[in-house]
Amino acid sequence: DRMKERELDLRALMADPDLGGGEFHYVRLRESISDKGRAEYTEEPHQAWGCIQPAPGRERELLPEGDREKDAIVIHTAAPLTAGGKGEKADRVHHDGAVCRVCLVDNRQRPFGFTKATAVLETWETP
Repeated sequence: DRMKERELDLRALMADPDLGGGEFHYVRLRESISDKGRAEYTEEPHQAWGCIQPAPGRERELLPEGDREKDAIVIHTAAPLTAGGKGEKADRVHHDGAVCRVCLVDNRQRPFGFTKATAVLETWETP
């Protein structure tokens, strides 16, 4: 099937170290309500492969105004990253010692089998 071949080709490109591909980790925060009626978050760690590059100016212009001046990355991955939504906070991507919050997601799972996400620097990990 041609679509499956195209999906495999794109995934191979996203994992190519010469193109910035490699393994990264991300954390998904799921919200639930405690017995006392307070929001509680559960961290779900995930591993993924993808191509991570610095965000070009064009991508940064699409970010919310308060995030445009922050360092930003663009991620192409087969992982279904999220910028948050019902019962979820934005994913936190851990890459090269930085923790970046996913702000924008272009879900291209169908028909291409990948997600394009833009994330901004939140903090640096402590060793």
